[in-house]
Amino acid sequence: MSQLAKVKGLPVYICGVEVSFVANAYPSAIDNWQPFFNSLFDNYDFQKTYVGLGSVSFAEQSEENNAGNPFKQKLEFRFPNHDENRSERIALIKKAKYFKINLNNGKNIIIGRNDFYQNAKPKCVFKSNQSSTEVEVQTISMFPAGYGVLTSFGLPSFLPIQL
Repeated sequence: MSQLAKVKGLPVYICGVEVSFVANAYPSAIDNWQPFFNSLFDNYDFQKTYVGLGSVSFAEQSEENNAGNPFKQKLEFRFPNHDENRSERIALIKKAKYFKINLNNGKNIIIGRNDFYQNAKPKCVFKSNQSSTEVEVQTISMFPAGYGVLTSFGLPSFLPIQL
């Protein structure tokens, strides 16, 4: 397939956001799957976080400077904050190493692997009012955001653990 051919398929939408606090990411070595840009994970703990799906967005912009051609990546989402866990939730999100953006086509975009290996966590900026908190996740990466490969081994989830 030519890299410049028309991309086929339906429009892609964000259908969820997950965060990881301890994962290790490294470039994939899967043939024909953009080996440097896409990420493999080990020791991952991605946890779903509630987001208002109408308020979540992802953007990426490149620039040229003396250091090369970095890409500024930005993930924005909003969640209700009028409960007793508001402060703890904000503090927890601030500790995240990676953000996984789940798409309706079954793929997911990874934010946080800013170089061959991560050398800085994403920066999180919070804006709150009486009813919601907006999170802006910012990273600067030396390459465009790629997809993540997450594998699970073991019994399928539809099998009961207790017989």
